[in-house]
Amino acid sequence: MKQQKSPLLRGAAYIAGVFTALTVWQNTHIITTEYKIRSIHLPTAFEGFRIAVLADIHSRNFGEAQKQVLDRVREAMPDLIVVAGDWLDAKRGHIEYCITQAAGLTEIAPVYAVYGNHELSRIRQTDRDCFSPALERAGVHLLHSCGTQIERGGMFINLLGIEDPTEGTDRQLRGTEIAQALDGMLHRVMTGILPDEFTILLAHRPEFLLHYAKYPINLICAGHAHGGQVRLPGLGGLFAPGQGLFPKYTGGAYTEGQTTMVVSRGLGGQEAPIRILNTPELVMLELHTEMG
Repeated sequence: MKQQKSPLLRGAAYIAGVFTALTVWQNTHIITTEYKIRSIHLPTAFEGFRIAVLADIHSRNFGEAQKQVLDRVREAMPDLIVVAGDWLDAKRGHIEYCITQAAGLTEIAPVYAVYGNHELSRIRQTDRDCFSPALERAGVHLLHSCGTQIERGGMFINLLGIEDPTEGTDRQLRGTEIAQALDGMLHRVMTGILPDEFTILLAHRPEFLLHYAKYPINLICAGHAHGGQVRLPGLGGLFAPGQGLFPKYTGGAYTEGQTTMVVSRGLGGQEAPIRILNTPELVMLELHTEMG
């Protein structure tokens, strides 16, 4: 005689099934989160300027011709697209996915990117950089600890980029070496920038906000924390590299003095460690002038 499962076991199995289905859905879909950024330094020609922020893609495949991510970005109608590091995954590679994404993104809007720890780690391991030339051929502008100006209506804003400061050319950096590398890059990219110019910094790691805010930077686009990987209701992210348990900067907008930092929860998914209550995210920033 077949023994029937108890109501408690049936209920537990149902809850487990729902949780598994929800987790799979969260790891394979993309949400769009919008922020309005206001500044007295923003030139009037950039009123309503829209920036798409992508981060921590980790060589993810978004389907045939990368349609899922490209459609999502196209629907958001950005004027500019920035990638805040870890586009490539150091272990899985799959450069071809990244290049197809890059080619599609550059057809939507100008694309600028910086390297995160994964790209730099891949270079250190292989002793060569195959990614930069491929991205540049696809039309991506790489900001290897340098900057440029974005022009609109005869006015401009500064767009600067720094690479992950924890990766050296032959080894990972530690302690004071990281601080020295970070300060060196920031000093270099900020040379000649005036305090009343609107300035955006692409910086992979959010945990160095206090370093960034020492300079006249209005807006920082960062990633790296993956939203804390597991997000707990009322508590936020559980863990982030470089920040440990219950990290401070995992996703959202943070302010330090005149500087606002927006941290993307990233787009990587479909692989371990999976996200829990933490759907992959496209960030959209809309810039607005504010009277002083």
